[in-house]
Amino acid sequence: MSSRRDSGVNRRTFMASAGAGAAALAVHGRSSRAAGPNDRIRLAVIGINGRGVAHIDAFAQRKDVDLATLCDIDTRLFDLRVKHALLRSGRTPATVQDLRRVFDDKNIDAVSIATPNHWHALAAVWACQAGKDVYVEKPVSHTFIEGRKIVEAARKYGRIVQAGTQNRSISGVIEAVAQLRAGVIGEIYMAKGLCYKPRGSIGHKPDGKAPAGVDYNIWLGPAAERPFNPNRFHYEWHWNWDYGNGDLGNQGIHQMDVARWGLGKDEWPTKIESSGGRYGYSDDGQTPNTQMCTFKYDNCLLQFEVRGLPTNADAGIKIGNIFYGSKGYMTVNGSSWATFLGHKSEPGPSGRENSGDHFGNFIAAVKSRKQEDLHADILECHRSSALCHLGNIAYQTGRALEFDPKAETFGNDQAANALLSRDYRAPFTMPESV
Repeated sequence: MSSRRDSGVNRRTFMASAGAGAAALAVHGRSSRAAGPNDRIRLAVIGINGRGVAHIDAFAQRKDVDLATLCDIDTRLFDLRVKHALLRSGRTPATVQDLRRVFDDKNIDAVSIATPNHWHALAAVWACQAGKDVYVEKPVSHTFIEGRKIVEAARKYGRIVQAGTQNRSISGVIEAVAQLRAGVIGEIYMAKGLCYKPRGSIGHKPDGKAPAGVDYNIWLGPAAERPFNPNRFHYEWHWNWDYGNGDLGNQGIHQMDVARWGLGKDEWPTKIESSGGRYGYSDDGQTPNTQMCTFKYDNCLLQFEVRGLPTNADAGIKIGNIFYGSKGYMTVNGSSWATFLGHKSEPGPSGRENSGDHFGNFIAAVKSRKQEDLHADILECHRSSALCHLGNIAYQTGRALEFDPKAETFGNDQAANALLSRDYRAPFTMPESV
């Protein structure tokens, strides 16, 4: 397909002309029907590089899913991914380069989004407007305000929207949170998320032409017009503010979600601090490889630390969580948890259980049409993704920030407030009203 900026449907224009949500769903031939237990969900995976392969694996092998379409801006991936899906399912999916064509397809019931972060929210909102249910990778948004837009769209159009924070479906983590709720370490006064993941230099590369078969215009989508550069493309986009959120919003969102979940905090913190830098090498990356964040609540703290350079572990953990309570502390490492009680850190209750099917939970909720069946409803991951955004805003402004939980702003701090959202490149614009 050709790379035409104005090709296809501009969702904001389309939805304005279509009118209310019911009318929009009628146009697309979809309704919020409850699927029967034997119904097969026709699904499209959008973004088939990197994490998208896991989506193909998960859905292609399910008997209750028809993996109908694979969508990506890079057509060079199609042959290999189609063969991969065929091997898993015995069926050959269609391939599409423009995600808008997926939303226009009235035969698609649900979409699974594994694009770069800067596309997550807009793609999810457009999907909801088109009557599709959505599985969207973490972080669900690229900015704070985008996350709220997905929640609004999911509720307005009655869509099932699951976030890719799969710890919510891991039995060992579920058990750990239940133990915290039961008071195994007493009153929790601090949670810490750890992302000590090795990140080497990406070096320096010159701008150039996008490879043949890549629709770079659609890849940029809502982001500002910039020349193609391989250090801003496949995977390396994570380390550029236009498209990614650093490791705080990459690996870190998983541990941020567990930290907030364990604390039981659905409200926003009132003060955020963050410091760090990109140390140890000089390259084209912009986001920090070393970062410390503190989020202050009324009765506790949430700390988060990113270390991308060689480092020791903390309490035996490099990627996981530590919860501190009045009776002791708990470590959560993958699907394992352990407690250490009293000032002598005597071993207490512990557990390890690695079962759960996050993708399957999404499909079950699509069939039941019950939002409460989801393990990671969009509102939960919006809250956790937003904490990553708040931490990055404090890092980018270089100062401690006071946050107004009711207004969801930094008060009169114009520089910080500006980073709660972003400018969108037409026609890839987030609707003011979804």
